[in-house]
Amino acid sequence: MNKNSLAVFFLLLLLSVGIIIFDQGLIVLSIGHYLGEILKPFESAISNIRNFLFFWQDAFLNIKTLKESNIKLASENLELYGKLKNLSLLEEENSSLKEQLNLSNRGFDVKLAKIISRDYQNDRAFIIDKGTNDSVANGMAVISKGDTVIGRIVDAGYNTSKVQTILDTQTRIAAVTLNSRVFGLAHGLGSDIVFDLVAKNKNPEKGELVVSSGTDEIWPRGLIIGKIGKIKPMGNQVFNSAAIEALVNIKELMDVFVITSM
Repeated sequence: MNKNSLAVFFLLLLLSVGIIIFDQGLIVLSIGHYLGEILKPFESAISNIRNFLFFWQDAFLNIKTLKESNIKLASENLELYGKLKNLSLLEEENSSLKEQLNLSNRGFDVKLAKIISRDYQNDRAFIIDKGTNDSVANGMAVISKGDTVIGRIVDAGYNTSKVQTILDTQTRIAAVTLNSRVFGLAHGLGSDIVFDLVAKNKNPEKGELVVSSGTDEIWPRGLIIGKIGKIKPMGNQVFNSAAIEALVNIKELMDVFVITSM
């Protein structure tokens, strides 16, 4: 290599070293800026994708949390409903036991019985969960709260019994109005009750209570049958009659009392 070539070589070498030593930062910054401008759209797209993924991740987590909260709330509501139902049943049971105690204080021996079967097309009969094994026998009076007549036992089995209600056409009760002391006969018409064989010179008061008189020696005295409704003059007939409005909806009864002795 001649001297001229060698000189050019060293000159270029020195120039390269100088650029590296003194201007490295500027070159790198320039390259970085240039690359940043090129990659800016990609960075924006990546940022949007990341935000989109984070949004749906949070949404799914919130949905999961909400679902778990709803399940927990539903479970708590069911538990609360169960407690309220048990409380209601307990109150009904306590009320029935209290009524049983009141009847006992009146001198009645009674059995509390639950209605286990009925014909929902009419209210003429139903089945209770007490029978001869519980000292229940045919002919015994069946009442509800408030000493209200419901019917009587007509078919006592060992563990269950059939009750013929006051609405049945075979039901006959010697009765008297509580205020005016008008005597007559209360009997069922299938879906209603009538107060019959009322003397024409006697005028029961509309709305007054009708109770069993006990003169038939079948039904205990003083049981409430209902109240006087519309009075029906019978023209030339010897007797008048009046409708009796029941105080108890037999369809709504859950339990009754059987008077086993007086």
